[in-house]
Amino acid sequence: MPVYSEDRVGRLRMVLWIVVGIGALVALLAVLTVAAGEHRNAGVFGVVVAGLLLGSSGTTLRLLPDAERPAKIAAVVTGVLCMFSGVVSGSWVAFLLLLIGLGLIFLALLPDEPEGGSR
Repeated sequence: MPVYSEDRVGRLRMVLWIVVGIGALVALLAVLTVAAGEHRNAGVFGVVVAGLLLGSSGTTLRLLPDAERPAKIAAVVTGVLCMFSGVVSGSWVAFLLLLIGLGLIFLALLPDEPEGGSR
């Protein structure tokens, strides 16, 4: 049974693609940091954060077309991972990750009329 309307799925998909973009940017910056040789620990940490963001958002994007309960759980987990990554990263991307994670959690958890519900 679908838990999201098509409009909500579209909005979630847009936010998740933003998370994928930020994850790719973090991965690129982390790889450049590791390749430079300085601050190798920070680079490895960035790669781990990027992997978490890309993995969870990719899984959620794959589950989203069904608009069922596993997609809702994956969206909440992705939002929590965004917020956690924002808190522990402490970089200029941290504020964006916090806001996007919070928005993703709200989008995932707010009640929605799946299809043809009365308003």
